Amino acid sequence: MALRGRLPGRRAVTTDRAVRAHLALATVAACALGLVLPETAALIRHCRPVPGANPPMLMLLAAMFIGGFEVRAADAARALLRPGLLLAGLGVALVLRMLVLLGAERAADCWPDPHEALWLVVGLSLTATMPVAGSAQTWGAKAQANAPLGLGLVLATTLLSPLTVPLGLVLAEEPEAGGPRQVLDALARSDSTCGFMALWVAAPCLAGLAARRLTRGLVGGRFRAAVLPWLRLLGLLNALGLTYLNAAGVFGEIGRRPEPRLVALALLAGGAVCAVPFLAGWLTARQAHIERDTTAALTLATGLNNTSAAAALAGSQFSGHPAVLLPIFFYGMTQQLLAACAPRLLRARDRRGSRTPYGPGGSRGPRGRHRARRLHAPNGRRTPRGPGRRRKVPRPPAPHPPATCTDVPMPSPRPDFTRT
Repeated sequence: MALRGRLPGRRAVTTDRAVRAHLALATVAACALGLVLPETAALIRHCRPVPGANPPMLMLLAAMFIGGFEVRAADAARALLRPGLLLAGLGVALVLRMLVLLGAERAADCWPDPHEALWLVVGLSLTATMPVAGSAQTWGAKAQANAPLGLGLVLATTLLSPLTVPLGLVLAEEPEAGGPRQVLDALARSDSTCGFMALWVAAPCLAGLAARRLTRGLVGGRFRAAVLPWLRLLGLLNALGLTYLNAAGVFGEIGRRPEPRLVALALLAGGAVCAVPFLAGWLTARQAHIERDTTAALTLATGLNNTSAAAALAGSQFSGHPAVLLPIFFYGMTQQLLAACAPRLLRARDRRGSRTPYGPGGSRGPRGRHRARRLHAPNGRRTPRGPGRRRKVPRPPAPHPPATCTDVPMPSPRPDFTRT
């Protein structure tokens, strides 16, 4: 009976691990489903199960609550043990995005159609100011990243999003200019932006943290242990559902208004604005000479944004302009692709770095000392080695020192009694 009671939780854990192991393929499948069934997504998007909230907003609320419920207090406490590293990660994750976004705005000014550039810049601005995505934990586990640091960056940017998002929009715009700057200025000064981030992003995360704390001693902790696997699986499926809705909205807009130039521009801009923070975060961590797991955590936190929150905010504020979803969607797809490639790139860099003298396989590393003994003869000459074989140089015999009178005692001469 006990085994039967554990089977549902085991099934949830098995399914969750299987989907997370192939998360990139699952994301592509959700996008393909949005291409095939855009009408179903349109019906879901326009229904109102709760007054003032559409399904994407409710799904975002569920995602933030589940993300907060999964956080363990011990992991959050470990993230605070190194406050300097956490603040540096916040600075890298927020400031670099603003610099990249300012460069994208300058490039958009050169575009011949100002109307197309307007909504592209608005969509990119919304995405760049969003907090670090919760998927950074999933990809970080594959890249063997610093889990407490990644969790601290996700929590800090999420809880501070009611302040950082309007501030980021203000920094990304120039009020004296026209075009997208006026839209961003109005969006940053609007109370609806701060209220949206507080109500639909920060508050559900805090509620999830509190719910985990309250259910700690419920039924001896068995209730939380039984519910947590299913909540994790539900959160993963919820994220894939949001990807499907966003992809269907984008493909539906492309089907209604086929503009290849606008789609190509959105793809190029979204991919560039997403790839540059990834590269900048990795270079910053590399120049700081920090550990490999910390480098992976900073790289993923710099490049991964909560595009679901950006799409929900864009849908609530710019429902009459669906073109704003184009750069958000392509940004999200690019970051998932880069996050899937990040573990392999980091491992490849480790293999290249292991050839240095201080690497694991270098001449001064733990395995390098044995290699140095094998490659060098005792007399200092390099051992001739062919590919795939080892050749030993025989140790020359030690020369014996010449015997002297001080080393070997000489026998005293015996007296000859025959002559006497």
